[in-house]
Amino acid sequence: MADIKFYGTRGSYSLTSEKYMEFGGATSCILIKFNTANIMIDCGSGATNAIDDLCDEKELHLFITHSHIDHIDGIVSLLPAFRNRTIHVYSKTFNDVPVRECFNRITSKSLWPIKADAYDNVIFHEIDDEMVLNGIRISNMDSNHPEGCSLFRFQSEEDDIVTAFDFSHLNGYEEKLLSFARGTKVLIYDGYFREDELEEKGSWGHSTPEAGCRIGKRLGVEQLYITHYGVFDDDYLSRWERRLQEEYPFVIFARSGLHKSELLKLVDIGSLLNAEKDNDSLLYKIVDASMDITNADGGTIYLLENNQLEFKVMINRSKKTELLRKDEPLDIPAVSLSGKNICAVSAREKKLLSIKDCYHDERYDFSGVRKYDELNRYHTKSVLAVPLVDDHEDLIGVLQLLNSKDNAGHVVPFRKQDESIILSIANQAAMSIVKASYSEKIDDLLYGFVKVMSMGIDERTPYNASHTKNMVYFAENFFTYENRNNGPFAVDNNKKREILISIWLHDIGKILTPLEIMNKDNRLGSLLQDVEARFDRRDLLLRLEKANGLLSEEEYLKKQEERSQQLNFIHLANLVGLLSPESKKRLDELAKMTYRELNGSLLPVITNDEHYLLSIVKGTLSKEERAVMESHVVMTQRLLSQLQFPKNYENIPAYAGNHHEFLDGSGYPNHLMANDLPWPCRMITIFDIYEALTAKDRPYKKSINSQNAFAILKEMARDGKLDSEIIDEFEKSGAYRQ
Repeated sequence: MADIKFYGTRGSYSLTSEKYMEFGGATSCILIKFNTANIMIDCGSGATNAIDDLCDEKELHLFITHSHIDHIDGIVSLLPAFRNRTIHVYSKTFNDVPVRECFNRITSKSLWPIKADAYDNVIFHEIDDEMVLNGIRISNMDSNHPEGCSLFRFQSEEDDIVTAFDFSHLNGYEEKLLSFARGTKVLIYDGYFREDELEEKGSWGHSTPEAGCRIGKRLGVEQLYITHYGVFDDDYLSRWERRLQEEYPFVIFARSGLHKSELLKLVDIGSLLNAEKDNDSLLYKIVDASMDITNADGGTIYLLENNQLEFKVMINRSKKTELLRKDEPLDIPAVSLSGKNICAVSAREKKLLSIKDCYHDERYDFSGVRKYDELNRYHTKSVLAVPLVDDHEDLIGVLQLLNSKDNAGHVVPFRKQDESIILSIANQAAMSIVKASYSEKIDDLLYGFVKVMSMGIDERTPYNASHTKNMVYFAENFFTYENRNNGPFAVDNNKKREILISIWLHDIGKILTPLEIMNKDNRLGSLLQDVEARFDRRDLLLRLEKANGLLSEEEYLKKQEERSQQLNFIHLANLVGLLSPESKKRLDELAKMTYRELNGSLLPVITNDEHYLLSIVKGTLSKEERAVMESHVVMTQRLLSQLQFPKNYENIPAYAGNHHEFLDGSGYPNHLMANDLPWPCRMITIFDIYEALTAKDRPYKKSINSQNAFAILKEMARDGKLDSEIIDEFEKSGAYRQ
């Protein structure tokens, strides 16, 4: 495969400030090394950067897109450097001025001491629409850039590359490019403007990265490189690149001095960092990836905490050492920002610092390095310190790399191109750390809010205050057991939190359940007062009948005893857990009985409504009340469906809303079957039933011990309602033990 390296990435003019160090400030120059030929496209000021890499090459094929100064002014350094070696120059003639004449003009005596014509090793070729060079098919298309410009396509057996800078997609040229580049694998595209600049400057003959992404997607390219930038600094281009990569992962903003392989590594590292959600793992990957790409032997990352640099990760490959600080600090002191330590200076000045040999550099304090070397029989030589700075120019931390090695394993200074790569990684790393930190804080806030809200719902009733909390306790212990033993239900932290939040929210629908039903601890509920008032009135009526001589003493005592027994039975039936057939029969007889009022009318001892409620066989809720209570599941589903959960929490509504469904379809509210119920749903159902069976705070039932609770769960599993594997694993884990 051809290797692509960018030596100049700017358009119009060079930029030299440190703000342009990562992406480069030199103007257009790209080298494509095919197996059969070295092809350079344009020789702007970036051509000077290519000279060292071409020192062993005997021949160079230089394709000039057009003769604007930012595409040819590097010829003054390229020609003398290539003396006695052949340079073939290929171009079209625009505005009747051949490129040879353009070279002579910028090397005229008034501007340069040696004219281009003085170099007899330069061979000029006028090109048509298509040519073949050493097996490479080369075609071109006219751009709509002012004064003319060529777009090139290079096709070999393995490669198909199109260059399209100094090109505008406006006025029908997007479709022309699509036709010209159809089937290409790689597109190198003009990124001179922002989208909002096009309206005013559309006639300048340049395009935007957004247009390049759209065209690249339509072409189906494997890789899109954006180059020929306007005056945008590193920070702006980095943020621009990250934003576009979210939608177009194939796009890379070219960095001066970097090969295609190194640019692809940057993309891979960026994807790696963006995908990592765990902050500790993220910090490790930042150090590890930075060491890989610079061939460093050691790496350390510090984060800014309490106005000092706190150690987080240290890796030393030759010593086979890895230290990670998590919750507990290690015996490594923090670095004060006020000191001369290289990391402190890099942090204060927000500047990359590269040291060839720290034992022969008096500018910085390397006492900590020397102490480490002495304790570990190590010798630190080259050091690179890079500040991690976010979008707001706020310091996040410092990345320090030690002892870059060459291919032979010798310690060497970090290369200049390493600095560009590490600046890019540092930029991505800072954003990833901030993102992970924000994500972690928001995640913790969400979890805390859900927990508090759930506990508040449970606290609405004194008879259910620990229900959800107990279920979460079961789950946390269960997952600890499963992960420790690599069990069938082991989960990562993200999945664990998704399930725990589902448990916290599984009864959220109860917020709309009337308290008189939630708190109903007897069958009659508020009607008990009516019953007791009626029996008190019967007592007064009996006393009046006796006082008026309507009852003898013996009759009076007999009726009072009967009244008292009836009331005691009603109290017992009102509270008993399971109503026996004998009690039901007695209730039916009681419902037929009457007493006499003062006016002589006969009234029932208990009303039809009271008889209906007292006849509830199990529990304290009537059929209608139970339907209201069970509707909390529907309300849970309805409430949670209104929320847009992030992708890592997208299953919460299903997990929380289906905790009363059974595998055989006999559950509620939707009568789902086993295929519709993933294992977290099944697990929450089991925890919910177990907690209800063993709870000691339910007024309508007695608690049972864990042995009997598991017997009931297993019986339900045999009936096809519950998952037997989860039940067995739950029992084996002991997660239920308080």
